[in-house]
Amino acid sequence: MAVSGGSSRPAVRLTELSTAHTWAETEQRHVMWPSASEKHPILVDTPDSAHGIDAIVLPLDENFETRLDAARRFWRALNGRPPGVLYGALPQQTKLRHILNLRAHDARRAKAAYRRIAEELLSRDPIAARDWRDHHLRHKVRAILRRADRLVAGGYRDLLLYPQSRNRKPDCRYFGKG
Repeated sequence: MAVSGGSSRPAVRLTELSTAHTWAETEQRHVMWPSASEKHPILVDTPDSAHGIDAIVLPLDENFETRLDAARRFWRALNGRPPGVLYGALPQQTKLRHILNLRAHDARRAKAAYRRIAEELLSRDPIAARDWRDHHLRHKVRAILRRADRLVAGGYRDLLLYPQSRNRKPDCRYFGKG
């Protein structure tokens, strides 16, 4: 697809990126530009540094959204704007849930009883042995440990591609099916 040159901003010359580190390989120029907030790796199709960057080409693959966010952050840095929220950053509640899952998993590996795990991680008060059989935290601990087992068995790999991983079907090898 051809793009017309009707842009209000002229091409970015590599010489304008004064703090950039550049090197040439074959027919491409690699640029590592550290802006105020982060480092931006750039791959330019022509090794001639006189040419500017006037377009960003993104492959329409499974990582398109991540690449699009990187391009957005680069554009914002060029214009002196803050980078904004990183695409794919785990929400705070999800981080806390994964921490809880792994703490429960570690406690079980240390041979802690389920009631003890519930008391330490989920309750402020001790749970009497007579109440444990019907206690609501008993079921919650079991559910937490099931999620922890899935994470430890390979589900943690989905965190590397979050949030795209939510759109994919789970790999049966990691979830005990197939």
